[in-house]
Amino acid sequence: MLETPAPVVPGGLAGGAAVVIDVLRATSSISTAISSGCRGVIPAESKDEALALKKSHPEALLGGEIASKKIEGFDLGNSPADYSPEAVSGKEVIMSTSNGTKAVLAAQRGGAEPILIASFLNLSAVARRVWHEMSGRRKNLTVICSGSRGKPSLEDFACAGAITKAVIALAGKGQVSPDETAKKAVEVFESYRGNTLEILRASPHGQDLISLGFGEDLRRAAALDSLNVVPVFDGTAIVALSQR
Repeated sequence: MLETPAPVVPGGLAGGAAVVIDVLRATSSISTAISSGCRGVIPAESKDEALALKKSHPEALLGGEIASKKIEGFDLGNSPADYSPEAVSGKEVIMSTSNGTKAVLAAQRGGAEPILIASFLNLSAVARRVWHEMSGRRKNLTVICSGSRGKPSLEDFACAGAITKAVIALAGKGQVSPDETAKKAVEVFESYRGNTLEILRASPHGQDLISLGFGEDLRRAAALDSLNVVPVFDGTAIVALSQR
């Protein structure tokens, strides 16, 4: 398990699967978008890259944030509420965020396959797919936390612990060997006794979002297992697993 994408090197994840987490807010918004019928979310490293991608995808919406705020001129921000069926059903979205989309692209450069997108919203659905990948194909798994501003974040670390705990429960005793970081993440998640909203409110990034008026995003992102969707990055766009 990685607390930020920084350790990922080109080809370093080849032969294994990856799960990317950015609870506040990219992977929560991406999971919501896919659940809302979005045809695909195309991750971009930056605003400029998103605008360049727009030229080859002229019908796509632009979404994302810089410093937590919607990018000027973009159609959507990085709030899960922005990605309703009314807004994104049947459409593509090009998304650039400070942490999450960068982590997805880092996993791609690392050679991971598949790359699954996780949040508290779709935790159990992703855990089931993770176990399928690990047991059916005998793949190693790397959970990549996006972090915030290059540093580990409480919300991503706790979510990684929740996924680890769920996979262990599915697998049964002795079938999964989490590393020490993953074990610590499980302990952190368990220390909050399943109160995901408390985790987000305790997070420095969560507190920053509240101060900026995005408190409702925390409540939406804390809705454990409210979505039954597994977004997967196909190398170009993040799509529903069933579309792959």
